[in-house]
Amino acid sequence: MPRGLAYWLLSASFSASLVSCSLLPITDHTETIDNLPLAQPNGPSRRVVQQIKAIWQGHEEVLMCVLELDNRHIAMAGLSTDGVGLFNLYYDGKTVKLDKSPLLPESVSPELVIKDLQLAYWPLADLQKILPKQWRLVEAGNHRQLYFDNELTVDVAYLQPDALWAKTISLTNHRFHYQLHIKTISYESLPE
Repeated sequence: MPRGLAYWLLSASFSASLVSCSLLPITDHTETIDNLPLAQPNGPSRRVVQQIKAIWQGHEEVLMCVLELDNRHIAMAGLSTDGVGLFNLYYDGKTVKLDKSPLLPESVSPELVIKDLQLAYWPLADLQKILPKQWRLVEAGNHRQLYFDNELTVDVAYLQPDALWAKTISLTNHRFHYQLHIKTISYESLPE
């Protein structure tokens, strides 16, 4: 298969998993996870490399992400497993700037990747402060759970917890029927 075609197929199918919520019908009185606000950037300064495996409706795709985070910004680069750049995202707490490959479908939403990562890794209190009415986020054991109107919508299981950054997690979105398996490849503290 030509590299360009493989790249497009990877991108299209991975994006389908992450934006599936925008493709489903929404009833009158529900909100979707993609409408939740992004949390503020959070320190300390660090660089994290992760492998994200998305599973949905019998499909499976893998994306590599490189994150640089501190209390002023989030920068994320998404790469195919072949190292082809898919997107670069920068968030300063107010504005999201996104540079996507022209081969990616318009529906690709790296912002949703950031929201899922924040849901899993940001301090619980920071996330609870920004949740709209009807949303509730709780921790129980090695799980973090997001509810909408008392219905479990997302379950984050910390499979390999760590004080700095969980090494392995599994995120299940019950509302939109996808799973993300996130494995931290490297974690590096950066000078402030």
